[in-house]
Amino acid sequence: MADTATPNPTDSPAEHVPSDDGQEVQQAERQDDGQELDADALRAELKVARDQAARYRVKARETTEALKTAKTPEEYQAVADRAAELETELQRERLARKYSLPDALAERISGTDDHAREADAKTLAELFHSRTGGMGRGGLDPSVTPAPSDPGELAASIPRARR
Repeated sequence: MADTATPNPTDSPAEHVPSDDGQEVQQAERQDDGQELDADALRAELKVARDQAARYRVKARETTEALKTAKTPEEYQAVADRAAELETELQRERLARKYSLPDALAERISGTDDHAREADAKTLAELFHSRTGGMGRGGLDPSVTPAPSDPGELAASIPRARR
């Protein structure tokens, strides 16, 4: 051990070493004659070591808690898929209300994006609202009495006003 350099008494009695939190910690050196550090220096080193150990324990505890609550990619994807499904269902309901469609037709609205679903809802609304009631297909109303074809009857049906 003759090749290691021994510190000179003119050197500084303490060495500055940065700690994890950015503060400088003084580490006492051993004296030239191989004597142990004094009690105050040992206490200071012990305090620094305990502070570092406490920080590491807190970090380990926080990491353990974070890992316990962490979701796997599969769980995250399942939640994201469910959210997308609920958004699509909500948009179908809104489109059905907007175009006055019954619930049975609201479920049939399809499309890959918002614009496609809206176009499909418009088409369904046109088909649903264009259907006729129970009136027949000729456009004639059966409750109306037909106009007479005889000119005499037609002239008699014209009201005459007295002046």
